[in-house]
Amino acid sequence: MQAAKRSRISQMGIYTYAIIDSNSKISSSINGLGGAVVYNIPYRNIGIVVSESEHVQDIAQEHILKHEEVVEKLMEDFTVLPMRFHTLFNQEKDALLMMKEYCGDFRENLDRLRNKKEFGVRVIWPGDIKRNRIIDAYKKSNASAAMPDSSSVKSFVKEKFEEYKIDKEFEEEADKYIALIDNFFSRWACEKKIEKLKSENLLLNAFYLVEKEKEGDFKEAFERARDICICGDLKYLFSGPWPPYNFISLTKKTLHQRLSEADMFGRISPEQNLLNKGML
Repeated sequence: MQAAKRSRISQMGIYTYAIIDSNSKISSSINGLGGAVVYNIPYRNIGIVVSESEHVQDIAQEHILKHEEVVEKLMEDFTVLPMRFHTLFNQEKDALLMMKEYCGDFRENLDRLRNKKEFGVRVIWPGDIKRNRIIDAYKKSNASAAMPDSSSVKSFVKEKFEEYKIDKEFEEEADKYIALIDNFFSRWACEKKIEKLKSENLLLNAFYLVEKEKEGDFKEAFERARDICICGDLKYLFSGPWPPYNFISLTKKTLHQRLSEADMFGRISPEQNLLNKGML
C-alpha cells in the first residue's frame, strides 16, 4: 500500500498554464486538469499559474480544452503569457528557477501585451482552380508555338522553366489578394504575423494583435469583409479573442534548453499540441 502511494506521489508534478502580471493569489476559484485547484506561484511582481497534476501518458482532447479554458479565464483578469500545453515541472522550485532566469523577458512581454488580444483571420480561396487556369493558358500558348526541341535535355529545361513561371504567376496573384486583405485589417492592429499559402487553397493565415479599445472595430471589419466579399470568391474564417500566443518574444532555443535541464515530465509532440499554439 505504501509502495503504491509512493509511486503515485512520484508521478505528481506542477502543471503550468501561464505567466501573469500579478504576484497575488487568484481570487476566483479555477479548476484545472483533473479538477485540481489552480493557484499562482509569485515571483517578484509577476507569477506563474499552476496546478498539481499527474504525468498523463495518454493525452485527450479534453485535456487541451481544459488548458485553454484556464488560460482564457485568467485572461479576464490578467495579462497572460500562455505556456505550451503539457509543460510540467517536478516541483515548484523548478518553476521558480525558470521565473528567476527569465523574469526580465516575461516582464517586458507582459508590459508590451497589456490590454491587447490576438485575433485570427484565415482566408480560403479556389487556389486549385486559379492554378489550373494559369496552366491552361500556358498550354494554349505552347500549342501555338513552334514544335519543341527533340533534345531531351532542352525539353526538360523548358518544362522546368515553365513550372517556375506558373508557380511565380500563381504566387504573384496570391500576393495581390493578400496585400488587399491585409491592408484592410492592419489599420486596427498594432502588430501582425502573416502566413501565406500554407496550402494551395489556404491563401492567408494571419494573426493580428489588437488593443482592447479597438476590438469592436476589428470585429466589425471582419463582418464587413465577409459580407461584401473583399476580393471576390473567398471564404473568411475568424477566431478570437485569444491570449497573445503568436506575439510573445523570447529566446526560444535558450528557453527550451533551460526547461529541458529542469526535471520536466512533459514533452510536446505534434499529436499532443493539437491547438498548434503555445509560448515555447
